[in-house]
Amino acid sequence: MRFPALDGGVAAPAARVLIIAPLSGINPRLLHDMVADMAPWCDLHLLEWRDAADVPAACGGFGLADCLSRVLDAVQQLGEVDLIGLCQSALPALAATALLASSRTLPNPRSLVLIGGKIDPRINPTVGDQFAAAHSLDWFRTHALSLVPEGRLGVGRAVYDRETQRRVLWSYVNRHMADGCDIIRKALHDDGLDPAGHPFLSDLASLIDVPAEFFLDVIDTVYHADALAQGTLRWCDLPVTPALIRDTGLLTIEGGRDDIAGPGQCEVAHRLCPAIPKARRGHRLFAPAGHFNLFHGAVWHDRVHPVVRDFLCRRP
Repeated sequence: MRFPALDGGVAAPAARVLIIAPLSGINPRLLHDMVADMAPWCDLHLLEWRDAADVPAACGGFGLADCLSRVLDAVQQLGEVDLIGLCQSALPALAATALLASSRTLPNPRSLVLIGGKIDPRINPTVGDQFAAAHSLDWFRTHALSLVPEGRLGVGRAVYDRETQRRVLWSYVNRHMADGCDIIRKALHDDGLDPAGHPFLSDLASLIDVPAEFFLDVIDTVYHADALAQGTLRWCDLPVTPALIRDTGLLTIEGGRDDIAGPGQCEVAHRLCPAIPKARRGHRLFAPAGHFNLFHGAVWHDRVHPVVRDFLCRRP
């Protein structure tokens, strides 16, 4: 999906930016604030994912390798591009950039921005990280997956379905009622740009089914093997080596109260990419911010977005 720059912004020509939506069950509607703030000053593109329940089972599975292929395809189609990965999509964004860096002919992203991403969940692990690491793939196959029922195009496809996700989400909310996490604050006062047209709680609850293959690949690759940080991740039998990235700027952004991607899990990307010059790096920790504040509402609009914009509008 493309959102062309409205006025050319501060960059001439307008920067071409590609946001990779998380394939985690989050509906792309939840990215409204990010898109609305960025569209006026850049040539903005959004790579979003179809609800797996709407994809016929005959189309086959869709795993992490397929996700990386789609990200690589999108980057190649756009040419010189600034790439943004947030939440779950931070790892595919970094992995795709590493694969492009290993090529002698393909263009690399000009900049890579990772926001609240799980690059290494061993660092400051959250309750969710600990749960995922402690349970086997067979456990998740039995307790987290189901088949798409009759009435949807994807009937018979195995998915991490929205109802299971919704139970996990409300369990998370209930667990944090006492400490006032960002979801609770937004429920009491929706600080988004368009609370009427894009109410936060409604968009948060508008989940999509996730392909079972992708869900299990993430559990195995990210939580069990920590493959990217350990240097064992591969795509089509090619090694994914972030240390080869040298021509792409890197900005990481974290929330000090993020209990989905703990502080440090995203910043570690700098350690994995030692060849990037210091002048093309940046890291910001927004101490009072929770996970959703990083891309929705006042914290995103007033604090995070200006940092992202300034970084991407540089012409080193």
